[in-house]
Formats: sequence, structure tokens, C-alpha cells
Amino acid sequence: MFVTIVEGAVEGARESDLRAAWEGKSAVLPAGLIESSLLRAEDGTWRIVTVWESKEAVVAMRASGEPPAALAMFRQAGSDPSVSMWAVEGRVSATEGSP
Repeated sequence: MFVTIVEGAVEGARESDLRAAWEGKSAVLPAGLIESSLLRAEDGTWRIVTVWESKEAVVAMRASGEPPAALAMFRQAGSDPSVSMWAVEGRVSATEGSP
């Protein structure tokens, strides 16, 4: 598995723009996406954390020519987000038990 994290500050007045973009795009999921979450910290920082089947799925999505949806969502809300990518080295889940 592989995780992408897109993070940016969103002004309070623009938070509804980010939420609206999230609701509009979350129905269209690219191949390889397992799950994605929209997170908000109390200081106005937002994150979209997405779990993918593999790094190759992320590479294929990015090679499609379309800007990644998470980046577009933040930009629609007036934010210039950062992106980080992570290989999942271990995982525990209450629904699936431990490895």
C-alpha cells in the first residue's frame, strides 16, 4: 500500500469551497484508490489522506494528464498545498485484525 498526503492552510471563509470540492470529487474515484479522508485541524490546516493499492497506482493517476483531484480541491479553496508520499511499512486495523 501507498499513502499520499496533501496538506494546506485554508482560510475560514474558504472552508466551504474545500468541502464542496471534496463532495463533488469524492464520487469519482481513480483506479487503485482504496480510501480517502478529509481532515481539519483546529488551526485551519486541512489534509486529504489517501490510501492507494500501490505506488504504481499513484504514478498511473498522475500520468493521466489530469491534475490530481486533491491538489485541485485545495487550489479551488485558495490554498497552495504541499504533497508527501509514503510507503506503508506496517498496518493494524480493528476490522481486519493485526498482521
